[in-house]
Amino acid sequence: MAGRAAAALSLSLGLAAVCGVALAAEEAVKDDPRLNPAEQMGLAAERILVGLQPLADGYLAVGMRGHILKSADGKSWSQQSSPVRSMLVTIDFPTDTTGFIGGHDGTILKTTDGGDSWTLQHFNPEPRRPVIVYDLMFDTPERGFAVGSYGLILRTTDGGETWTQLTPDIEFLGFHNSQIQRLSNDALLIVGEKGLAARSTDDGETWEMLVSPYSGSFFGLNPDDSGGAWVYGMRGRLYRIPDVLAVETQNPMDYDPFMAENVENPEAIQAMGWQRIKTPASESFFGATTRPNGGITLVGNAGLILNSDPQRSSWSILPNPNGDTLAGVVPVDGKLLTVGRQGVEWH
Repeated sequence: MAGRAAAALSLSLGLAAVCGVALAAEEAVKDDPRLNPAEQMGLAAERILVGLQPLADGYLAVGMRGHILKSADGKSWSQQSSPVRSMLVTIDFPTDTTGFIGGHDGTILKTTDGGDSWTLQHFNPEPRRPVIVYDLMFDTPERGFAVGSYGLILRTTDGGETWTQLTPDIEFLGFHNSQIQRLSNDALLIVGEKGLAARSTDDGETWEMLVSPYSGSFFGLNPDDSGGAWVYGMRGRLYRIPDVLAVETQNPMDYDPFMAENVENPEAIQAMGWQRIKTPASESFFGATTRPNGGITLVGNAGLILNSDPQRSSWSILPNPNGDTLAGVVPVDGKLLTVGRQGVEWH
C-alpha cells in the first residue's frame, strides 16, 4: 500500500477536503448525471498522481480526473478506462486479481481482473459536503474498510456491494481520517487530523481514541511486526508507537482540539506510550514504504525523500532536484518509484 496521504496532498494542491454520508452503490447513484467516465489523456502519467500500488504483473497509479494508469515496468504507462472523473487517491489489492480504488465524491471502484477493468461501487457527490475516501484497507476480497474526511468510516463484508457507515464516538470530532491499517497483533489503527489516533480491537465495532503527543495532522502510518506502528505527518513529524494496545485512551467527547498542545519532553512522550523520532526533515510527510532491507522511506512536500538505515536508527535525505510534492513511493530493484504532482518519477 502506498500514497495514503491523500488528505495532505489534496490540501497542498488546493483541493477541497469535505465529506458527507456514504450510501450503497445503487443503480440510481450510478445513473447520477454528474457521473462521467474519465477522458483519455496522452500525458496522464505526467500529471497529478496520488496513489501508487505494486501489482502481481506491474504497477498501478491513480490521480486527477479519474485517471487510472497501469504499467508492467514502471516506465511505460497505459491509461485504463475509468467510470469517474473524480480525483482518485488510494488503492488496495487484497489479492492479485481483486482490488479497490477510492477518492473524491465518495468514489470506490473495484476490479476482479488485476486492474485491467474497473466498476463503480460507491459514488456520493453530496453538494454540501462531498465524501472523500482517503484510504481503503481490505483483509480479504469481501471484508474491508474505507476511511475519509470528517470522521468517515465505512465497512463492507460483501466485497463492496454494500457499505455500512460506522459511527463511533471519534466521529463526533469530525476530524479527517487519513489512513487505516491492521497491525501485526490484529488491532486496527486509524490516524488523522489534529493528532488523531484511534484503535479497535473488535474489528471496527468500537474505537478508542488514543492520547496523542501531537496536535498537528497525521497523514499516514507504517505498521511494524510487534503490534506497533510508525506514524508520520506535518512538518517532518515522525513518531513510533511500540505497542498500540499499551497507549492510554481518552474520551473524544472531552477532547478540545483548540486547547491541545504538542508534548515535546521525551520522557513525557514515552510515558504516553509514544516515541518522537528525530529526523533531518522539516517538510510534511505524505507517503511511506518499507524497503526490502527493513528500512523506511518517507516522501512528501517539496520533493522530500527521507531514507532510514535498516535498523531505522539514522536518517538521510535523498537529493531530489525536482522539488515538487510526492505522495506515494514503492521500492523497485534498489531504486524508488514515486508519484506526485508531476506524475510518475524514478529516484
